[in-house]
Amino acid sequence: MVFVLKLAVNDLRNVIRDRMFVFLFFAYPVMLIVISRILIHLIAPRIKDMFPLAANFSVLFMVFSIAIPMIYSFLAAFLILDERDEHLLTVLRVMPISRNSYLIYRMFFMSLFAFIVLLIFPPLSGLVDGTQFSYPAYIPVALLFALFTPFLALLVSSFASNKVQAFAIFKIGGTVFILPIFAFFLNLGNLKYIFSPIPNFWSLMSLDSVLQDGTLDIVHLGIGFAFHIVLIGALFYIFNKKN
Repeated sequence: MVFVLKLAVNDLRNVIRDRMFVFLFFAYPVMLIVISRILIHLIAPRIKDMFPLAANFSVLFMVFSIAIPMIYSFLAAFLILDERDEHLLTVLRVMPISRNSYLIYRMFFMSLFAFIVLLIFPPLSGLVDGTQFSYPAYIPVALLFALFTPFLALLVSSFASNKVQAFAIFKIGGTVFILPIFAFFLNLGNLKYIFSPIPNFWSLMSLDSVLQDGTLDIVHLGIGFAFHIVLIGALFYIFNKKN
């Protein structure tokens, strides 16, 4: 436990040391809340005749819910790449903590912050209907969204040899993982399942149920958890084989 606390303190120091990390870790979540709470509500009434923005607040909430774990996956991946460049992963072979335990800690550390931000986002965003939204039903959905953090972090750190490649994977991933939003924005009906191979599709399906009628969709939630856990396990294996 003491070793974990030392690692957490060291991680916070690494974050604070880099301006980009400071912005992503602290400022970016606040910026998302400010945008959703103030700017969107200022813009929506002005453009209601051109585009019914207010009618699509639930879709906007989904977009922000994808962005939050992506922020922390970016941080986790780049911390791992820094540590790999410094040969820390090699040093861990002779340390009291195993490399697997260290990677689990690394994934948990950033996922925890993603989960906390996801929990506080609904009441602060102003994008959810308080009469329909069920906070207890939302908590397991937020946990599923937080699982996207270790998935994407491991995906990037497993296949990127350097930070340039990591940026490229994040750019491609940002495009791919936002695609399931179109299933809700365009009202595709059952055609929306063409996005089912994309893991956060199941998170969005679960979230849609909470946003629309305040109920927890156990089936989509269960598939989402199973899918994420299988992918994380596979990427964990690939990362260890390559490093």
